Amino acid sequence: MAVKKTIKAESRSFSTPRYTLNELEAHAKELFEVRAEVLAGAMYGTDGELFTVTEVKERIQQFMKAKVV
Repeated sequence: MAVKKTIKAESRSFSTPRYTLNELEAHAKELFEVRAEVLAGAMYGTDGELFTVTEVKERIQQFMKAKVV
């Protein structure tokens, strides 16, 4: 079953546009309604150079929900 999920994920990635982190940071307020600093924190340590808007939105939501110790 893991193979099917991988194939579906790959097929979706070809249809959605991918952007560099610099492009997304430049438009963070318009796309994600957060400042560029929040986007940088959410994406800190991620692998890869190109991201979809949906991927970044999910990471920002996880970052904002994380507990601070």
